[in-house]
Order: sequence, then C-alpha cells, then structure tokens
Amino acid sequence: MGRYPLLIFIFLCFFNTAFGQDDPIQAATYHFQVKESLFTGNGSDTLKKYIQQAQFFLIGEEHNMKALQDFTTSIIPFLKSSGYQNLALEIGRFSAEKIKAMYQTKQTITDFNTRYDSDVKGSPFGFFEGKEEEQFSNQAFRNGFRLWGLDFENYNAALFILDELYSLSKKSSELDRSYQAARQLVIAEYAKDRKDQIYNLPGNLLHAATVQAFFKRVATTPQARYIISQQLRSWHIYDAQSRKNWYARVKNMRDNFMLHYNRALETNKNPKVFVKMGAVHLARGTSSSGFEEVGQLIDELAKKNKKKVFSVISFARYRTDAQGKLVDLLEEADAELLKYTTTASWSLIDLNRLRNDAKQGKLKLSEAMRSYMEHYDMMLIPPATPSMTPNVHR
Repeated sequence: MGRYPLLIFIFLCFFNTAFGQDDPIQAATYHFQVKESLFTGNGSDTLKKYIQQAQFFLIGEEHNMKALQDFTTSIIPFLKSSGYQNLALEIGRFSAEKIKAMYQTKQTITDFNTRYDSDVKGSPFGFFEGKEEEQFSNQAFRNGFRLWGLDFENYNAALFILDELYSLSKKSSELDRSYQAARQLVIAEYAKDRKDQIYNLPGNLLHAATVQAFFKRVATTPQARYIISQQLRSWHIYDAQSRKNWYARVKNMRDNFMLHYNRALETNKNPKVFVKMGAVHLARGTSSSGFEEVGQLIDELAKKNKKKVFSVISFARYRTDAQGKLVDLLEEADAELLKYTTTASWSLIDLNRLRNDAKQGKLKLSEAMRSYMEHYDMMLIPPATPSMTPNVHR
C-alpha cells in the first residue's frame, strides 16, 4: 500500500472511531448473552442500569417464547438484589394464591395441568402451559417474591374452581350430589365448546342452574365466597368480551393492581414491582385495546411517586419450529428498527435514545417507530426461540 492510500485509510479509521456510527439505530441497538444468571455484553449493563433506577420494571411480552421465560428466570436474582419483591402476572387473583400454595406444598403445575387436560385441554392457570413458566414462578418464590394475580380466572379454570370449593366444604350426601352434577355439566360444556368456535361457554356457565345451586351450597365461609366471586366475575368479563366489550377486563386488571399495591404499601413506602404481561396491557397511554390499561396506570403512579418506570416490549423476530427450522417473522413495518437484531444474541433497542435522535434531526421516524416510542422505553428481541415445552404429562 502506497503512502497516500495508507494515510487515507488511517484517517477513515480515526474518523469512524472519533465520530462513531452514523446510523442512529445501530448506535441504539445493544447486544448481550444470557447464561443462567450471568448476563454479558454491552446490552446487559444498559438493561441493568434502567432496572435499578426504576420502581416498576415492565415487560410487555409476546406469549409462548421459551427464550423470554428463560431470560426472566435468569434475571430474578438480580431483581431481588435491586430491591424488587413483587411479581405481577396475567393470571387470576385466586390462581396466584393457588400457585403459591402448590409451591409451598411441593405440588407441581405439571401434575395439576395433567389432572384437567382431558376435560379442558389447557392449563387452568392460563399462562402456565409451558414448563418454562413454572420454572420462572418457582425461581421467583425461591427469591421471596410475592405473586400478584392481575387478571380474571382463566377460561379453563371452571373445573378446578369447582374442585377447590368442594375440597374446602363440609361434606354431605346432598353436597356430593350437587358437586357431581355441577362437575358433569361443566365437563359437558367444555366438550361442546371444543366443537363450536362461537359457543359462549362462560355465558352458559354463568347462568347454569346446576352450577348456581352448587355455589349456593358451598358459600358458607369467607374463603369460599371469595373464590366464587372471582369465578363469577371472570365469567361476566368473558361474557362481556363475547359482545365486544373489552373494558370490563381492563378495569379488573387496574383494580387488582391497585389492590395489591395498596397492600404492599403497608410494609414499604415505595414497593418495587416487576410486571410481566401481554404487551397490549402494559402499553403507556391508550393501547391497541382502545383503553388506558395497566401500563398507563403504572406510569401515572410512578409520576405521582416521583419515581421511574422502565417499560420494555418483547417479541420474537426469529422463531424455530418443532423441526428446528428457522423462521424469520420480520414485518415490513419493523424492518428498519430491527435490522441489527440477530439469531444468536439478545438485542436491546433504546427507543428513548432514538426519540431524542429524531428530535435532533438525526432520524426520520416511521409510523411503527412512533407507536413503539409512545408506548415503551425499549424493545427486547430474543435470539431465535422455540415455543415453550408443554407442561403436561401426555
């Protein structure tokens, strides 16, 4: 290489080093690796800094990603060391209590799911259909987290609720007959529901005389009445959703969050909360549901407390199917924003940084970018991920 080409090469290297990357998206995209509870890479430091600074850490997730469940399991010890003690999930209030009780008595969710699988074809707890989800909740319990159920009882919970109420009741021949009649009706209703895509299972169970009679017989203690109220509320919400009324569920989530939060205030002036739910529920502002959901409530609460929220949206660009084939799910609207994500590492995209770059004229925002920035602080994109492992014996 001659003298002048060499000088030009050295100048270009210096220019790139001195002035950095000229693509704001590349500069705002960090990468890291996760091995058990060890996080390595520049993205891990950024992630941990934001988590430590916040009172509320929110992950708005795409469901059924094995990689994300593994990630949240791994980060629990760090969350504990950063002062987090509460975990809020997209499950029913009573289901959260049952999951904790099962952990304490060394019962597995795998066995529990298997008990109901032939009749309801799904987990009574909803988002605990993967083994990785049980590993995540067990890790949280081992680290002393309190579990908050923010949602209604799941679509598949009815049979489990009947059994729970029966186990708590004072037995008699009349009660036995009522219980068996209600149980048989519920099983038959689930069978009908599987055959008819527009069958209104919750509405039918809500008004079933056999179920109402059983509830009346067992409603003899505060605990039984509480469980019944949670199930009835859930059926009412599902029934409302069948008529395109989504607000009842939104209100229930917001109410449940404040119920748990106010309880936490009794022992901690500023309780730190890790919230993991579907992305629509944790959006800041008005979500795609058309309502201000839990994410907006938490944002308002943090401002009132003069604290911070760190909100992340997580979905998969790359998935692997059952045969291990890699599928790129990239949508055209996200192509610019996700162009530096990879199949082999976690990618963290700083939406707040990109918002500032746009204000300074360094970046032209697409409609998709604006939407993400309005609702979240960062994007967390996993490496290529399979679906979760079914948490049932078959």
